[in-house]
Amino acid sequence: MKKPAGRKKKNAISAIIAVVVIVAVSATAIYYYNQYGTTGGGTARWVTSGPFAITNSTYRLGDNIFMVVTGLKPTDVGTMLIYDPKGGVFSHVPFNGTMKSDFNYFFKPVTLRSEKLCTAQDLVGNWTIVFQGTSYKPLHFQVVNEWVAGAQAGEDLKPVPPPC
Repeated sequence: MKKPAGRKKKNAISAIIAVVVIVAVSATAIYYYNQYGTTGGGTARWVTSGPFAITNSTYRLGDNIFMVVTGLKPTDVGTMLIYDPKGGVFSHVPFNGTMKSDFNYFFKPVTLRSEKLCTAQDLVGNWTIVFQGTSYKPLHFQVVNEWVAGAQAGEDLKPVPPPC
């Protein structure tokens, strides 16, 4: 028995859309890896804790930190706290495995008056990501005193004027 022509057309369109989506996701991943997947000429080495992962353990001033979260359980509910080298909470990100089991999160260490991160040098050091509300171990990474090309001219790393 032959399928109706309309059904064949819908299946063909669905297949084309699936291929386009797969190609777009793959191209985005390859582009991101080529842009941010290496630090200081090395290859990316994922640092993981349960479903949470960051691309490297070392970053330069001006780097974006890319986090991938995959496979959160429905019981994984809490807040991701990102601590700067001075021990202050740089950022907090709520997560809820019941609502969303997978997500990506980007952030960039920048100067902030509110956190007394007044100069780019205040960003250099050991950072920690804690998963409050879970038993997952913290992730640790380091920002080193090296600049990403062009980052020194960026507004987000300029010194914060006094009083800071």
